Amino acid sequence: MSKKVIIIGSGIAGISSSLKLKSYGINSIIVDKGNSIGGRISTREVKYASSSSFFFHGAQFFTAKTPEFKKIINIGVNKKYIKEFGSFNPKRYRGEKTMRDFLLNLSKELHIQQKVKIIEIKPDNNKIYVVDNKIKKRVSYDGVISTLPAPQNYELLNQFPSLLKTLNTGLYHACIALMFTFDEIPLGLNTYYDFYKKPGILSWMASGSNLNVWTAHTNEEFSDLNYHKDKNFLKEKIMSSIKQFFFNSKIKFHSLHVWRYAKVAKKCLGPQIDPKYPVAIAGDFLEGPNVESAFISGNKAANLIFDRLK
Repeated sequence: MSKKVIIIGSGIAGISSSLKLKSYGINSIIVDKGNSIGGRISTREVKYASSSSFFFHGAQFFTAKTPEFKKIINIGVNKKYIKEFGSFNPKRYRGEKTMRDFLLNLSKELHIQQKVKIIEIKPDNNKIYVVDNKIKKRVSYDGVISTLPAPQNYELLNQFPSLLKTLNTGLYHACIALMFTFDEIPLGLNTYYDFYKKPGILSWMASGSNLNVWTAHTNEEFSDLNYHKDKNFLKEKIMSSIKQFFFNSKIKFHSLHVWRYAKVAKKCLGPQIDPKYPVAIAGDFLEGPNVESAFISGNKAANLIFDRLK
């Protein structure tokens, strides 16, 4: 099918959409304002002399329940760019050697452009016109899938009132992530610590590519109340909590990352595609707060666009 489709966002929802369209014979282009693919499947590299370590400061793992996503995971495990993480039930998985390697392998035959921000989407007769921050001219497409977080989608899709109603029904929690290393690795460390339903400000803490590289996330209550505050204040609060729980070793800070729209608190309800125009939305905000939900949503958006363009 000779159709021109643009997908906004190079996270798992965007990549899933593009893969599904490709299976129908539609070659799409993915554009993203960031420097690299991944979205919330984020990886930060830190170099020490001649070696590198990797922080996983977004999603720490993913699970697989649906047959289609299980198939994706099994292929990755067999090709060794996905590995099982820990001994959990149900099983948890990570990209190998980084979380981003999962998406890099999944998307290697797709057309992706980074550092491109879409600033306008406007319908005109049977076409959709898109403007980015580089060309700044209207480019015509047969279909559009936007996988931005719901509030950012709401700003971009102001010409599509039906989708605005859907996007306006959801809610997000913020997230504060501190990436850090130790001078010396403490003895007896696990790879993952869950602080859910425990006193304090932390939600969990997990190692990255080795036991000297860690990410700690604050819980929903603390994140929602404090995401806008001074970064030094946030670092001090998290460091105090880490030491209070179990560490006496000297901690070296690397970086703090804050997401205003991180974890879905309430899913968006309503149409996923505009009733008149081939413009669809996708993301975990439609299915639930995890990686597989974003994948499922991307598949659904691609199916809706394909059916509209047939």
